[in-house]
Amino acid sequence: MMNVRLPSMRSLQTLIAVAQTGSFSEAAKVLHVSQSTVSKQIQQLEEGIGQPLFERHAGGVRLNRVGEPYLTMISASVNDIANATAQARQQSARHESVSLLVPPSFASLWLIPQLPAFKSQHPDISVVVSATDYVPQGKESELDILIRCQPHQQAGAQGACLIYEHLSLVASVTLLPEPLDRTALLSEVPVLSHLTRPSLWEQFWQQFGLADSNPQYGAGFEHFFMALEGVKQGMGMALIPTFMASAALSNDQIVNPLGLSIDSGYGYYLYSARYKQRSPAVMHVINWLCDALKADVARHPISKSV
Repeated sequence: MMNVRLPSMRSLQTLIAVAQTGSFSEAAKVLHVSQSTVSKQIQQLEEGIGQPLFERHAGGVRLNRVGEPYLTMISASVNDIANATAQARQQSARHESVSLLVPPSFASLWLIPQLPAFKSQHPDISVVVSATDYVPQGKESELDILIRCQPHQQAGAQGACLIYEHLSLVASVTLLPEPLDRTALLSEVPVLSHLTRPSLWEQFWQQFGLADSNPQYGAGFEHFFMALEGVKQGMGMALIPTFMASAALSNDQIVNPLGLSIDSGYGYYLYSARYKQRSPAVMHVINWLCDALKADVARHPISKSV
């Protein structure tokens, strides 16, 4: 293989563009080069192979019996090389990278808005975030940090609780009845169901002596970030982790109309292998997560029963 004269990446990319567009002129537009450059690249490629790869027809060009299988064999490799090169360039442009896998709502409602502050403190550390509630098989060993939302009794011995999950009752101001009282609120404003945690509302009713209430159940959502958006759109009330709703509450986009919240019995637990924590970058991220969440709780104390 070392003695085989390989074509240039530019000529292979040109081949793909011409095959996809069926035209030298259209390929030139896609590649932002002149049509003569496209023709030259294809000519050099065909000379190197020793075979023509295209045949002309009334509407343009198409691959011939040599070109079709050749394109099939090289397409995946060209894509792999492009991706590997882009990844290598990104790696070279930064000093260290720390990978996190976190729940989707944790990512969208809390982590991503906080990342600029982390970057300002640690400009040489790049945080790579994946979001899912389920850890893919075998993925654990590839991750630097894993955060899972779990019942306290199910948390593993290696997990460190970052924050207990307190859920606040939130609603859009536009939906609040006047005068505001508990009975009117619960009878007139729909509640948004949590599809993956269907017992949350029952827990809420029981804690505040509202088991006999007859609420209207509105739309259901899989994730907290979906339910919060539903609240903002005036679809009803929801139970949202207080630290995730804090920004919207501070901006008066939503309110906790009765000042009620409950301890769900869940927490957000951090897992990181000991050998991963030997990396200063990983420890910087872990320490920042702990400090930022503590500061958030201090700024937004948990509401109590009224």
